[in-house]
Amino acid sequence: MSTPAQSPRLPVRPEPRPGVLDIRAYVPGKSHAHGVEKVFKLSSNETPVGPSPQALKAFAEAGAHLQDYPDGTAGVLRRAIGRTFGIDPDRIICGAGSDELLSMIANTYIGPGDEAIYSQYGFLVYPIATLAAGGRPVVAPERDHTASVDAILAAVTPRTRVVFLANPNNPTGTYLPFEEVRRLHAGLPGNVLLVLDAAYAEYVRRNDYETGLELALTAENVIMTRTFSKIHGLAALRVGWAVGQAAVLDAMNRVRGPFNMNTPALLAGAAAVADTA
Repeated sequence: MSTPAQSPRLPVRPEPRPGVLDIRAYVPGKSHAHGVEKVFKLSSNETPVGPSPQALKAFAEAGAHLQDYPDGTAGVLRRAIGRTFGIDPDRIICGAGSDELLSMIANTYIGPGDEAIYSQYGFLVYPIATLAAGGRPVVAPERDHTASVDAILAAVTPRTRVVFLANPNNPTGTYLPFEEVRRLHAGLPGNVLLVLDAAYAEYVRRNDYETGLELALTAENVIMTRTFSKIHGLAALRVGWAVGQAAVLDAMNRVRGPFNMNTPALLAGAAAVADTA
């Protein structure tokens, strides 16, 4: 007599999908030190001079509108960035810090089986975002604590979808001259998105450095990300922006959450970028 087939044993608790538990959670730098009233995290380039007075004023005034939903298009911030940098606001997308934009890129372009490349000492959000999207992070070794174009290109496979490059990079403090960035871009297949993370751009004074803005505006497979957390002193508000081709931004906007930025962040960011005094 045959016995009835036994049902597979079900988990006793909800289980995350494969790959999630492989993620090493991001650990921020210390914000407190014994016997010190105020700690400035130089590892994150927190500014000791604070934000623009105009940003503080805009932040305070936003308190009168907390009952209203924010502008879901981030229009006021995109227009302010556009005026400052001479960019069409339609070529700009904003997020809760550049971290959200990096995750948005991963969720838009990386899926199970896909690969994303980043340099050996690159930003830890790159592998986190890649794994969270179901992809596989690939580490390209650095040379003298500097990203290597040759190593990155050697790591490209038919499964590569994204290359993340922090330029300049934290914590190494190194950067790639823009001719090297152009060589990297020229060596990538057209279906691979090159992400130029220029969070620390304002701290470079070398003549051979560029943020990548022009490349992001002209190339089909390049996006540049920036942040207000460093030079603008708005780390607590989480304000970031990116520039890319219309097709890239259209795809990202489809996965972007509604009202992903709050009104105080939008207004303070707009005031900060407009204050060039």
